Amino acid sequence: MRKPNCGLCTRTGQSCTFPTKRKTPQRRRQESQIDSQKLERLVSLLESRLSDGQDIDMLLSQTEQLPKVNDIHTPNSLDREQDQPMRDDSNDESQSEIIVFGTSITAEDSTSPASTFRSTEADVPTWLGIPVPVLTDLVHIFFSKTQGWLPLLHKPRFFARFMKNGVFNDRKHSNTEALLLCGMFALAARHSSNPWFHSIPAPDRGQAFMEKANAYYEKCQSDQAPSLEYLQGCILLAAYEYASGPSHRAWILAGVCVRLAYDLNLCSMDEQDEPGDWSILEEQRRAFWITWELDTFGSLMSRRPSSINRSMVMVKLPVSDETWFADRPVESPIVDPRPSEVWKLLLDSPNQDPRAWFLIANILLSVASEFAAGRFTCQRDKEELIDAITCFSLAMSQRFNLETLEREISSDDAARHNWIIGMHLMLTCTRTTIQATFKPENPETLRSPRHLSRIFYHWYPDYIPLCQPFLACCLLSDRAYPSKDMTDASYTGYHNSELVSLVLSQYATVWNLASIIINLKASLMRRDKDNSFEQRFALFFPSRVPNNRKDDQPTMGEGLDVEELRSENISAGSSSGDSELQQLLQPTELGDAETLMTELATLAGRGLPRYVPGDTQPDWNSGLSLNFLDDDNQHLNYLQL
Repeated sequence: MRKPNCGLCTRTGQSCTFPTKRKTPQRRRQESQIDSQKLERLVSLLESRLSDGQDIDMLLSQTEQLPKVNDIHTPNSLDREQDQPMRDDSNDESQSEIIVFGTSITAEDSTSPASTFRSTEADVPTWLGIPVPVLTDLVHIFFSKTQGWLPLLHKPRFFARFMKNGVFNDRKHSNTEALLLCGMFALAARHSSNPWFHSIPAPDRGQAFMEKANAYYEKCQSDQAPSLEYLQGCILLAAYEYASGPSHRAWILAGVCVRLAYDLNLCSMDEQDEPGDWSILEEQRRAFWITWELDTFGSLMSRRPSSINRSMVMVKLPVSDETWFADRPVESPIVDPRPSEVWKLLLDSPNQDPRAWFLIANILLSVASEFAAGRFTCQRDKEELIDAITCFSLAMSQRFNLETLEREISSDDAARHNWIIGMHLMLTCTRTTIQATFKPENPETLRSPRHLSRIFYHWYPDYIPLCQPFLACCLLSDRAYPSKDMTDASYTGYHNSELVSLVLSQYATVWNLASIIINLKASLMRRDKDNSFEQRFALFFPSRVPNNRKDDQPTMGEGLDVEELRSENISAGSSSGDSELQQLLQPTELGDAETLMTELATLAGRGLPRYVPGDTQPDWNSGLSLNFLDDDNQHLNYLQL
């Protein structure tokens, strides 16, 4: 067989020489190279873990699993590779692994926690072991999704202080600053879609931040002087605890917030119109009102007295975030503790923010709850409260009607939407509380199902997780303040129980409190005897104290029997009554003429001499009852009193 010749041999007239067998291929040897970027990255990761207090020996044992630097692209390693079959480079990259602190992260596992930052970024700055890009994301989430229901912080001031070129500043922070930041991150983490939190359920993503916040809270307790920043940090902690379910720690933290607010004189900050930075004062007002909400929520759920005396509060209602961030002062009224006055505060006010209207609804609910849990009631106060609720309902519907409620998809409108939904839920709870207090004779009556269905119909589903988590308890309002008969009776709850369960399940995607409410609802329907919910959710269980409610008693005569009033010594009453009368005639802070006349009528029953004032009001006799007067005093009419 003739062998072929190459072109060169043909031109030169020579014969080509062919090898008898194929030569074994050999790879080119490379000199030892060390990737300095990888070394720096490994050192930074080790330092970040060591700064968090992890055991050094554990880290050393874990790093032994890493390939030695001298073995990377060395001749010996290449010699060992020569006998291995050659593989496709693209397949190598898809199956390659990055070993970080003993954790194997493949390139395919792009959704593993922190894989993005540990595999693609050479030098990622961290704070408390968390990459700065994750913290930056949480800051933006807080102001877009948490600030809406917890309007506590001034966004422009916060960004100027804690952000640098739009990125979280990982500088050294004080204990109070770290407490505030960890509280923010704990509440915002549940809404994050960052791969860093991929393996953690949404309601539990903030737990690691919460543990850090508790550590800083313990450090801050040694500081003697209270500050607004410390109060804000405690508010974030208490809100997180209550959103995880009422507990002893949540109750204590709410009490700490109240004492700090008192120490900062926030409860009477608007008693005098003193000059100052309006934006700073507004930030203080917001801290007070959120503290009041936490205190009210805990007291209402546990049927315990609240820590804040509403009659001593001299604080203006907050304005909208938009005007606050733009530093545009808006006049707002000081809250009035009387139901007959508080419902009309915002009728002609420049402040028409739904958040302020929501607080009015919350105040009326707290008054109704005190009425329901109290042992003594007054018919006049009862009628005043019912009238105030009715008037507020009419005024609120004119401004925030559910039928005209806009439901844009933009999350910027979620806060306004949820405050309007919230005030309607609060009003529904107030109505059911009044019905449970004044008409408890029919335990099988299901209250306000139509109102809840109407509210649910207008509640945009995507906005439910962005709403205040405490409102989840309003969905069981038909079970509030039950009587013993109501507990023993067969209970199925709201007529469309599945609808309530669906709304609660939507809440539960981010809030553990809603999951607890779901279990509470199931327990109430089963009528469990040994109920672990009773202490923290006493609102939904019969009172352990017998109902010794005494209606139609005058304000000054609470707890006094009518016959005891009649049998008092008239001669002794004549001398002591003069001093009491002089005390009553002193100008009162509230100037409630009707209360004054009721008190005078009470003293008249105790044998006071007749007193005829110079000027009288013709409408003082409206709604007053003098049935307790004996026959000797029947000639006294309202004008003479």
